[in-house]
Amino acid sequence: MSEDNTFHVEPSINQETSNVELQSCPICGHTTFRQKLEVIDRFYSQEIFKLKECIQCGFLCTNPRPKNEKLPEYYNSSEYVSHGGSSKGIFKSIYHLVQSINFRIKYRSIPSDVPHGTWADYGAGTGGFVKYVKDRGQEIKGFEPESAARQNAAQSGITINPTEEFLTNSEQYACITMWHVLEHISNLNEVLQALYDKLLPGGILAIAVPNYKSFDAKWYRTNWAAFDVPRHLWHFSEKDVIALCANHHFQFRYKKALPFDAFYISMLSEGYRNKSKIKGAAIGAISNFYAKFSAYPYSSQTYIFQKSI
Repeated sequence: MSEDNTFHVEPSINQETSNVELQSCPICGHTTFRQKLEVIDRFYSQEIFKLKECIQCGFLCTNPRPKNEKLPEYYNSSEYVSHGGSSKGIFKSIYHLVQSINFRIKYRSIPSDVPHGTWADYGAGTGGFVKYVKDRGQEIKGFEPESAARQNAAQSGITINPTEEFLTNSEQYACITMWHVLEHISNLNEVLQALYDKLLPGGILAIAVPNYKSFDAKWYRTNWAAFDVPRHLWHFSEKDVIALCANHHFQFRYKKALPFDAFYISMLSEGYRNKSKIKGAAIGAISNFYAKFSAYPYSSQTYIFQKSI
């Protein structure tokens, strides 16, 4: 990161709403945004949040957004499946079944030439991926900011460490994974620089995020569940992920599809519209078809980056 903090986001507080208003784009540093959409937090608060894009590079963000100290309130629900340990109900059961298949897809997306050493899962949630990797003989440590998620992991016999320990320890890692985490992080550039510093030379960074340029995102627009305001602070296209990581000297290697995500997100989006989840599954299939045979990207993709040797 540059010494003049070109990419540092300096927030100011809107006194009327007590929300944070971004002052600059974390990718290009430009200071002017234009509104694109208004999206309801259908999961928790029913509040309306604005999505604005940088007029220079087009990066889309939730702006304004709750202050950092207020954000944990928006995760405070047993229905938040990513951090919860429950698998009750058909939809949650399907989620956890697909999640186990996704672990295999994610694990196989890591290149074979990853250096020897310990891995780190940053934003590990309840530790499912950590367990999957450990079961295959690879040493890995999980880091997660939410204490409730760490407690759920502990109940399953999985040790997950507070995120602060990742940022403060002196250990370096051969591979760092972030599965649908980057969109939640307020201090993007600070964390990405820490990730770069924490990687061994030649180390791998794997980032998975939703893509708002996908067919299912275009179909559902403001009802697209992966906007997930205000928990998702940033909304990525492929070029955004690559440009952001390039600012921190990561070399982009390749991308891999996460095709099951289109089904899950589309079914959840249909639920927001009180429509059939079967229709959601059909939209997910169409989204994957367009991603395979047209210019549309997949609903969710993993991006593989490498630190220079």
